[in-house]
Amino acid sequence: MTHQLRSRDIIALGFMTFALFVGAGNIIFPPMVGLQAGEHVWTAAFGFLITAVGLPVLTVVALAKVGGGVDSLSTPIGKVAGVLLATVCYLAVGPLFATPRTATVSFEVGIAPLTGDSALPLFIYSLVYFAIVILVSLYPGKLLDTVGNFLAPLKIIALVILSVAAIIWPAGS
Repeated sequence: MTHQLRSRDIIALGFMTFALFVGAGNIIFPPMVGLQAGEHVWTAAFGFLITAVGLPVLTVVALAKVGGGVDSLSTPIGKVAGVLLATVCYLAVGPLFATPRTATVSFEVGIAPLTGDSALPLFIYSLVYFAIVILVSLYPGKLLDTVGNFLAPLKIIALVILSVAAIIWPAGS
């Protein structure tokens, strides 16, 4: 028996994929790199497209091709090496580097300008932030509802507002 996705589910899956791949690194970093690259802006843009767009898309395609499992993907390198590689990747993408970075970047961009760089606001923000992260992580079956139906549309609305504001009030003027 095959399961047909409703149009609403397909749209939510698209939003969820967008929200998972388009983060601060894809919004804040490229303009800074373009500015610093000067006359080499197209080389920098090409490098960014390869690393920030190409590699994640290649990963999704590879996982889809083998059936979506790390076990199938790592079969050629053996079970022990596959488990070790998956563990290192999960830890690097999750609790060791990416998740703490998302907390500090969002604090520095959104909260620190209002509260200053003192330790107490960062501590309070981190507690609230990681409580939300834990709540989302504890219910992976609700990820589509949480991210696809709520957070992604919120992110798209924020990006539209930011884009309109950038057109109306350019940064260099």
